[in-house]
Amino acid sequence: MAKHINGINPDILKWARERSGYTVERIAAALKEDASIVNDWESGERALTYVQLEKLADKYERPIALFFFSEPPDEPNIAENLALRSSDNTSLEPHIHILLREAYARQLSLMELNAGTNPAKMKIFRDLQARPNDSAMELAQLARACLNVDVTTQAGWNTPGTALEKWRDCIEDAGIFVFKDAFQDDSVDGFCLVHEEFPVIYLNNSRAPVRQIFSLFHELAHLLLDENGITRSDDFHRHIFRSGTTQEIEDFCDRFAGEFLVPSNDFETHLNFANYDDKIIEELANYYKVSRPVILLKLVKKGILTQEYYWEKIDQWTEDYKRYKEKRTDKTSPGGGSYYNTRATYLGYRFMELAFGKYHDGRCSVEQLAEHLNVKVKHLPQLEDCLLRRALR
Repeated sequence: MAKHINGINPDILKWARERSGYTVERIAAALKEDASIVNDWESGERALTYVQLEKLADKYERPIALFFFSEPPDEPNIAENLALRSSDNTSLEPHIHILLREAYARQLSLMELNAGTNPAKMKIFRDLQARPNDSAMELAQLARACLNVDVTTQAGWNTPGTALEKWRDCIEDAGIFVFKDAFQDDSVDGFCLVHEEFPVIYLNNSRAPVRQIFSLFHELAHLLLDENGITRSDDFHRHIFRSGTTQEIEDFCDRFAGEFLVPSNDFETHLNFANYDDKIIEELANYYKVSRPVILLKLVKKGILTQEYYWEKIDQWTEDYKRYKEKRTDKTSPGGGSYYNTRATYLGYRFMELAFGKYHDGRCSVEQLAEHLNVKVKHLPQLEDCLLRRALR
């Protein structure tokens, strides 16, 4: 019979579960236990075995030693502080809670690796400070000037994937680090965390590049407003034709992203078609490296297309995407790519350069380097190879 462990703090068990976004019922199902057993653990009426504790620690992504602390660590509740809309009561998936903690850890790493000071020459989050009642168009024009990318350059990028890399570089040049991950939650496209020196943006790498591009600039707008933010996948369609104070910030961020990526004055020069069918909408989307809904909305706002047509096309494209996704998740489809290339994409090459640079300068140990990059020490050589290959491109 498995031996039960003494000394576990039941208050920590409850704290860790809640901070990880699990309900009692959900974590019980994940562990294949009864909810009553989890309640007994958290009330102190039942002890855990070591195997059970290991499983909990794995689900919550916490060190086992934490559960023996006398009180919870002084850790901010990132999810609670996010600028979630009051009209949206949908809870975040556990993996998003974990990513929020990871993002906070990235900010601590950036502080440590840079001795507390952002080294970027231009810090867009300081140079451009906005309010929700500002002109999104004017702010977008100022932001484009700060990033120093004109529409002709943008249109010249070969693919949306290339455009995403270029925009990521531009945002990081402006003092904001951009990280990625597979969110394991299609309901969230991205989020951002403000900071006096190191604001960060996280993008859902499972989304199409054009979707990530829009999310990148939506989150940038949140940071210019000095607001933490999280973007749900249906936000863009949920409030674009609605009004109300609860939508004010999200609406502003969407208008900023749309105006930045498809400037109205440039868009006007392309409105010379007799009809705006799927082919024309796709051509315009490909030119600006944005999604078709962004172009469709622009045409609706110009009075060229109707709201009814907008929703008709959105429903059609949504169904098309569902069928496409079903094909990709078919068991006969090939698996993913290199673990190291994926990690490098998630971390970003600028962050990797910073961390490896400090290591080679003797300013952090190999164990500290692995902690900053959130990988095992044995994976560091292969990860650095990815960095070196990128430098040679």
